[in-house]
Amino acid sequence: MADRGARNGRLIQRVNSYQDAMRALSDGELRAKTPEFRERVAKGESLDALLPEAYAALREAALRIVGKFPYDNQVLAATVMHQGDIAAMKTGEGKSLTATLPLYLNALSGRGAMLVTVNGYLARRDAEEFRPLFEFMGLRLAVGVPEAGAPDFSVPEKKAIYSADVIYTTSDKVGFDYLLENLAGTTQEKFLQPFNYVLIDEADAILLDLAQMPLVISGSPRVQSNLYPLADAFVATLRDGVEYEYDESSGVVALTDEGIAAGNRFFHVENIYAPERFQLNRHIHLALRARTSFQPMRDYMVLGDRLVLLSSVTRRLLEGNKLQGGLHQAIEGRESLEITTENRAMASVTYQNLFLMFDKMGGMTGTAKGAEKELLKTYGTDVVEIPTYRPVIRVDEPDVVVQTVDEKERLILDYLDEVRATQRPILLTTGSVKSSIRFSQYLLDRGIEHNLLNALSEAKEAQMVREAGRKGAITVATLIAGRGTDIKVEPDAKELGGLVIIGTEQFPNRRVEGQIRGRAGRQGDPGSSRFYASMEDDLFVRFGSIKPEDVRTRRRSTRTMLRLLARAQRASEDSASGARKLSKDFDIAMTRQRDLVYAVRNEIITGDPIGRDELEGIAEQVFAEALEAGVGADRGTLMRYVFDNLSYHLPDDFHSVDTGDDSRVKDFLSTTFSQAIQQKVDALAGPEVYARFQNICFLKSIDVAWVEQVDFLEQLKTVVQDRNVAQHKVEYEYRKEAYFAFEQMKRRINRDIVRLLCLSRLERGGDGGLVIQFA
Repeated sequence: MADRGARNGRLIQRVNSYQDAMRALSDGELRAKTPEFRERVAKGESLDALLPEAYAALREAALRIVGKFPYDNQVLAATVMHQGDIAAMKTGEGKSLTATLPLYLNALSGRGAMLVTVNGYLARRDAEEFRPLFEFMGLRLAVGVPEAGAPDFSVPEKKAIYSADVIYTTSDKVGFDYLLENLAGTTQEKFLQPFNYVLIDEADAILLDLAQMPLVISGSPRVQSNLYPLADAFVATLRDGVEYEYDESSGVVALTDEGIAAGNRFFHVENIYAPERFQLNRHIHLALRARTSFQPMRDYMVLGDRLVLLSSVTRRLLEGNKLQGGLHQAIEGRESLEITTENRAMASVTYQNLFLMFDKMGGMTGTAKGAEKELLKTYGTDVVEIPTYRPVIRVDEPDVVVQTVDEKERLILDYLDEVRATQRPILLTTGSVKSSIRFSQYLLDRGIEHNLLNALSEAKEAQMVREAGRKGAITVATLIAGRGTDIKVEPDAKELGGLVIIGTEQFPNRRVEGQIRGRAGRQGDPGSSRFYASMEDDLFVRFGSIKPEDVRTRRRSTRTMLRLLARAQRASEDSASGARKLSKDFDIAMTRQRDLVYAVRNEIITGDPIGRDELEGIAEQVFAEALEAGVGADRGTLMRYVFDNLSYHLPDDFHSVDTGDDSRVKDFLSTTFSQAIQQKVDALAGPEVYARFQNICFLKSIDVAWVEQVDFLEQLKTVVQDRNVAQHKVEYEYRKEAYFAFEQMKRRINRDIVRLLCLSRLERGGDGGLVIQFA
């Protein structure tokens, strides 16, 4: 690491050595550096070798166009990002400007560079600020996420976006676009370029906090179940520790023997775990999870007649997002809402695997401290601490920890009154929407003017955050709402001592606490922070080593409570890390299967048509399996198979087939298949039209089977996690079941290919074109 620091120090010196030469260039000469650099790259010069000149050129352009000149520490951070690692920069150190340097350098390759951030507002804001800079240097910049409330981009618009030199977008938009592209049926519907360089803003939030839940595209609806309200009514009668047991740290919930007996009585069955009661058992488990693992105003809100999820990181509304596997519907049942349609999962990818598809990934954040090992193990990225431009003079006061919530809230309000008297601005940060509303009500009851910041649009949120540094301002916010927007403390507020951060509880991990503290004291500003906690806080209830009913039984020393709360926080971090590891382990099987399926689809779309010999080989495998299943056992069974898979008319030689001879039956099926294919070839005008028809049938067979497979794998995650109660190794169970399901899927694809090629009808549409009526 010391050698690396020395090398980067020499690189900064080389960047600075070009400063006077770049300053002497006219605008036209400076702009001409971009085609010069691109030509040098095309001739084989590496981006690493080009870095000093390219960075020096963009620094000078930034000074002229946006009035900002990246200082040495920003150049150091930009170098770390280009090298494929994460630069840990404190809040207010100019990450947005710093990002322009590695984006410019990596865009010179002609293969594109992408900046990914946590929400659309930040992507659009930074893109518009630096668009003039990139355009001055001759690069095209595109924004990959539409305006809030606007429809998604069309395929032509997406092609233009992803062919740009520099793209500003969000993590979920890239993920969903990747999944959507791989559902395309023609080359005209594809829009992505090969992934080259990605720079991840707020890297810890995206690579860690958001990585616990995969991105899923939903499609066709399932048959609607009426068991959700009934299962919730049963679960509402159960008692924790009596009829069911719930482990808050792992999220595992299961019925006890008493609970099973209660279920048998409630549903009037002998055994709710009998194989034929699978759906009932599933709905009971979903209702249990909805009651135990998901809390209103923390994990979701009911807005009118809708259930809207809340981000576990920012507590912001996640409009349009739904939990998979029936959990969303189970929570709707709990809240007595109309049960929405449970859709099948069509495609899925985790953030871990999405970003590992890029040739190179860099990142920047203010709060990666404490997660270095996980980031290195999962993504192969080092975290490099970047010195601040000015020393941090913020005063981080010792945590105040007490026994009960009531005592804690009284102390917080007393301290707020004490600070308010000084007119210093205050940011009071809570861990949930419910808590923020409660503190807001306390302030309203006292007649104290303040801003409440929770679950709003990103643009309004950013505006409120910017105003939080005014003299006398009080802002109540959830967790890291407004992340990415600096709180600018006004001069008169600085003279009073700067921004005061009040944390109302100990948060799920130390990174979040670091982010909250970092809202004060940016770029050498004065400020202070103080966190309060109690042994009745949500963190300790979920991960503490003492039962909630035992918290008030005896007084504990401050030192003991701090130690117990620190242990609970470590347990929370370990639980979240374990969830990310499990998500990644699950996705290993999914990734291998997804890569194989997408590769086959792409080959069908872009490659040569599959030849007759290969096609007949597929049919041979299908017929061999059919014979093993007894298709040739008698003439009636064989007739049904022909009608269902090969032809709507019996061939002339059908009645002469010896059904007792498998080889004769197989020859008959193969001949019937070949005749059906030839009829399609003869009916279509030329081999190109038939090849297109054949490709469509292949893609249809693959897509139908793959949707079923993805949906099965999403459901399987819930099932195998239940097996964890029985001490089965979850990852092994998942991969084993996933492998068997994949083998079955491949056989189904082949069967459907044969059926669709033979039985699909071709008709003329109203415009004279051919229309396929799939069998």
